[in-house]
Order: sequence, then C-alpha cells, then structure tokens
Amino acid sequence: MIDETSVQSALIAVRSVLHSDGSDIELLAIDGDAVRLRLLIEDAQCAECVLPRSMLELGALDLMRSALPSLKAVAIEDPREL
Repeated sequence: MIDETSVQSALIAVRSVLHSDGSDIELLAIDGDAVRLRLLIEDAQCAECVLPRSMLELGALDLMRSALPSLKAVAIEDPREL
C-alpha cells in the first residue's frame, strides 16, 4: 500500500532533479497505486529549462519506483499548460 509518508520520501529524489532548475513538486493525491503531483515553477529561473510534463512523469515514476515498487503511474499538473 502506498501512503503519504512513503510518497514524500520517494519525492526526495525527484526534488533533487527539479531543484537544479529552481522548480519543485508537491503531492496532490494518492489514488491506489498512482500519485498526482503538481509542478511548482514560481522560483524557476528558467521555466522553459524544466522538462516537459510527459518527460517529468516518466522520470518521476522511474525515480520513485525504487522506494515504491508498487507505484504504477504518476500524473503531474504543469502550470505551463494552463
């Protein structure tokens, strides 16, 4: 079972990648074996430098699976797409 504490721990690896571009990520919801995240780019020095949403989702899933092997999907809300 995926719980918030486990997800927050798994997000550390994702955050380390995003912080290099001045962005961050936050947990919005856990739905069974999937998580929904929001990309935060308010302080990003180069919003265009942050990877596109689809690549972020794949990368986050890959990074988080080492800590959460049962994780099946990651969906990221990207404010650049609004």
